[in-house]
Amino acid sequence: MQERYYFIVNPISGSGRGKREFEQARALLEAAGACYAFVSTQYHAHAKELARAALAAGERCIVAVGGDGTVNEVASVLAGTGAAMGILPFGTGNDFSQALQIPQDTAGAVAALLSAAPRRVDAARANDAFFVNVSGFGFDVDVVRYTEKYKKRFNGMLPYLLGVMQSLLHLRPIPVRVEPEEGECFDTTALLFSACNGTQFAGGMHLAPLSDPADGLLDICILKGIGRIAFLQLLPRYIKGEHLGSKHIVYFKARRVTAAAEAGLTLNLDGELGSATPVTFEALPGALTILAPTPAGPVQ
Repeated sequence: MQERYYFIVNPISGSGRGKREFEQARALLEAAGACYAFVSTQYHAHAKELARAALAAGERCIVAVGGDGTVNEVASVLAGTGAAMGILPFGTGNDFSQALQIPQDTAGAVAALLSAAPRRVDAARANDAFFVNVSGFGFDVDVVRYTEKYKKRFNGMLPYLLGVMQSLLHLRPIPVRVEPEEGECFDTTALLFSACNGTQFAGGMHLAPLSDPADGLLDICILKGIGRIAFLQLLPRYIKGEHLGSKHIVYFKARRVTAAAEAGLTLNLDGELGSATPVTFEALPGALTILAPTPAGPVQ
């Protein structure tokens, strides 16, 4: 158990789940005799400001309470500082926490936080933009845009699946030249180009089942340009992480890779939109010190 935990709580994450479940978490923390303090975010990107202030005040264990967006904001400040970061996954998707094998229920997440020893995991960059879980361009950017309106009404994977269905109306193969740091360059078309530090995105789609957030590499998953019917046939396998044998998928690992696509395509960065193509994705090995369970094996 750390000497003190400092919680940055996003009260509106998961349609209010962050606030509700943190109240339950507080009771568990007090029962365990944990020393802690907390503060709540009030607007977009506020978690970054609060994390900077906490570091400046001497806090050395800062816990993100919310979903992947909150985790991204806090992690972007803590990366490279040596301060420990915890996660209570009380958002909509909570994808990166699942890659770290953090329990998704309140009691399990608190128990894991209090018992976990610090370990190093990777972060990543897309151009100059920071991410911890998945970044990419193509179909998933449309999904992010359409999903936002459904997140206000639903939790879990449902908002993402509804976003996927709406995005199907706008499928567009993107010509891209792929330039790995090591290995041969090649040309392809992509409906979806994803650089993955975590194993899943969109509330549970296992697009990178072989990813290890602590191996110093990104898993690159490219869904080639295919039609709607072929995409719908592949989607169930994609959700389960059983798509790697498909002829429509290109999958490899790299520390650094450039995707030379048309200029100005927006990127998905852990569920937020920013930066643009052309883009260089780069792993940041061991950038984060995380309080999470010791891996028991690959996440399935």
